[in-house]
Amino acid sequence: MGLARVGLGANLGDAAATIEAAIVSLRSLGTVVRRSGLYRSEPWGVRDQPPFVNAAVLLETTIPPRELLAELQRIERALGRTETYRWGPRVIDLDLLAYDDVRIDEPELTLPHARLGERAFALVPLAEIDSAYGPALLALPARDRAEVAPLDGVNAPPPCSAANEGPVVQWDDVALRVRDVATAAEASGLTRLTIVDGDLEIEVRRAAPHVAAPERAPAAALETDDAPSGNGVVHAGGDREATTLRSDVVGIVRLSRPAVVEGAVLADERELAYVESLGIRNPISSGGPGRVSRVFVTDGAPVEFGQPLFEIER
Repeated sequence: MGLARVGLGANLGDAAATIEAAIVSLRSLGTVVRRSGLYRSEPWGVRDQPPFVNAAVLLETTIPPRELLAELQRIERALGRTETYRWGPRVIDLDLLAYDDVRIDEPELTLPHARLGERAFALVPLAEIDSAYGPALLALPARDRAEVAPLDGVNAPPPCSAANEGPVVQWDDVALRVRDVATAAEASGLTRLTIVDGDLEIEVRRAAPHVAAPERAPAAALETDDAPSGNGVVHAGGDREATTLRSDVVGIVRLSRPAVVEGAVLADERELAYVESLGIRNPISSGGPGRVSRVFVTDGAPVEFGQPLFEIER
C-alpha cells in the first residue's frame, strides 16, 4: 500500500465542480485519506488565461506509480480534458506530485514532481493536508504565496459525509500528527502551531530563545526614539513602555471583531487578531491591558515572520 500526493487544477468551465468530480473519481483508485479545500491561484507560466482552482489529495492505493499516472490521465480524459499548449488552460489537470519516498527520473514521470518546490499553487493545498510540505511552502517568496488564496475565504475543506471522511481519528494517528507538526515547526523556526480539526485541537509550542533586555538609553534618547528594538520593546518617553507585537508565522492576518484602532484603551488582555498559516489559526494577544498606539496591518493583509502588527503602550 502506497501513499500518493495528487495535485488537482482546472480553469475552464465550472472548475470547482470539475475538481470535486475528479476527487470522487480518485476514490476508484484507492482511499482518499485527506483532501484539501479549494484554492484560487493566478496562472503559472502563461499569464494570459483565467485563474485556476486548485486542490490536493492524499490517496492510499495499491497501484504502483507508473500505472497510477496512467489512471490519472484516464480520469482526465473522462472529465473532458484535451491537449492544449504547455502551461495553457485546461478542463482538469491531475498531477502525481509524490508517492511515498519513491524517486523516479524518467521522460514520462519524475517523482517527486520536478517543479513542486517552485509552485505555490501546488504546495499551498498540499501543505494543508501534509505538514511535511510546510517548510517548502515557507521557502517560497511571499509574492508567490500571496497569489494563492482559499476559494471561499476559508482554508478548511468543504464538509464531507462520514463515508467519505474515512475512520474516526485514533490516538496513534493524533500522535503522528503531533510529530509531523513538531517537525515542521522546528524546520521552519515557528514557536507555536495550533491545529483544530472538528473536536480535535492540537497545539505545539517550542520555547523561544532567551533574549537579553537591551541596555537603557539616556533619558533624552528615550523621549525621541520610537523604533522597536530587537526584542519588540521600546520606551516612548516618561513612564510609558511600548511593546511591539509581531507575527511569529508567515500567513494572512485577520483582525478580531470589533477591530481595534489606534488610541483604543484595553482594560484587560484580549485577542487583537490572528494569523492564518497553512490552515492554522495563530492568535495575537495584547498580553494585558494598555493603549493601542499603532496598528501596522489591515485585515486580510499578508504578513511575514517577525513583521510588526500592533504597538501597545503600558
